[in-house]
Amino acid sequence: MDRRIITAVVVALVVGYWLASSPSSPVNVKPDRPVLRWIAKAARTLLWVSLLAEKPPAEPQPDHQVRAVHVGDDGYPVIHNGRGW
Repeated sequence: MDRRIITAVVVALVVGYWLASSPSSPVNVKPDRPVLRWIAKAARTLLWVSLLAEKPPAEPQPDHQVRAVHVGDDGYPVIHNGRGW
């Protein structure tokens, strides 16, 4: 990953956390609604867990690499496109 992407993600997380913790935030739930407060807290917790627990996907290894079998009449390699991906 590029440093700019990592920096942008960290800044977005910090700004989101700061906005969610401010008293006038629209994200905060009124204290007289305990079920909604619990759902919001569980959702925030699960988002953090999913961010930290999930490993990045493995890079797919191509099982078929395009290889030029021979050179055509025009001097360029002939690629067999009929095999697909």
